[in-house]
Amino acid sequence: MLLEPGERTTTEEQQHQRITAILSQANQTILLAENTEKPVGFVAGLGGPCRRNRHCAHLVMGVLQASSGQGVGQSLLVELEKWARGCNVRRLELTVMAHNARAIRLYEKVGFVEEGIKRHALVVDGRPVDEICMAKLIDA
Repeated sequence: MLLEPGERTTTEEQQHQRITAILSQANQTILLAENTEKPVGFVAGLGGPCRRNRHCAHLVMGVLQASSGQGVGQSLLVELEKWARGCNVRRLELTVMAHNARAIRLYEKVGFVEEGIKRHALVVDGRPVDEICMAKLIDA
C-alpha cells in the first residue's frame, strides 16, 4: 500500500464522493471481495480521461493479509478483466514494489508482464524501493 499509517486523512464523506466519481465513469470501476463478515479485498480500475488513453486502466489493489493466499486477489483480477472487456478497456497496468514477490507472481499468473522499473520510486522505512511497471493487453 502506498499510504503509511496516519497518512489517510480523507473523511467518510470525501471518500464517498471519490467512489461516486469513479463509478460514474464508464472506464472506471471498483470491485469488492467479501466474506460473510466483512470486505477482504478490492481492486479499482481507473481509466484514462482522454480519447488517447481512455482504453487504458491503472489498477489499485489490496487484500487483507488474513485473506492472502486464498485466491481473493486472483478472483478480483479475473473479474476486473471481464469488466475491462465489457467497457472497451484494452490495457490494464499497475506498479508493484520490487520486493513484493508474492504479488508479482500473482500478476504474472494472470498474464501481466513486466514493462520496466521505476528506480527509487518510493521510500519505505527510510530506504529507497524500486517499483516494477507491469501491464496486460486485453484482446478485443
